[in-house]
Amino acid sequence: MISVSRPLLAIVLCASSASAARADETVDTARAWGLIGTWAVGCSAPPVRGRGAIISYEVSGDGKLIYRRDHDPSDVNAVANARVESDETLVLSIVLPKARQTRENGIAKAADGSIRSVFNRGEDDSYTIRDGRFVANGKPTPALRKCD
Repeated sequence: MISVSRPLLAIVLCASSASAARADETVDTARAWGLIGTWAVGCSAPPVRGRGAIISYEVSGDGKLIYRRDHDPSDVNAVANARVESDETLVLSIVLPKARQTRENGIAKAADGSIRSVFNRGEDDSYTIRDGRFVANGKPTPALRKCD
């Protein structure tokens, strides 16, 4: 039988409860901001794999916030953290295992309830979206409306 010291057991329990608390805070922040659900430019349009036309923010069975694109079961990513900035921008830290990186996505809400990405940056400070525009082509990010 393996003997575990009480101090070690206490450290393990604290670490696991801190992780669970962070997951709860992330879900609570996203829920309070109004993010949980499915968002799209056109809710009746069919999903096109890899296009990101339909974005879902869901609470997984184990209580963590996840980000899914185009209803694709292979394109599900964990949201490690969520915070609201002073200008009401919601900032999500999304873990992308396929790309082997974590990216921060800033989302703004318009008066009509739609949302749009205002920035998306990697840990290396590389941007794919800056000031509400795609860096690659300068086009504005689309407004997404809640589908459910």
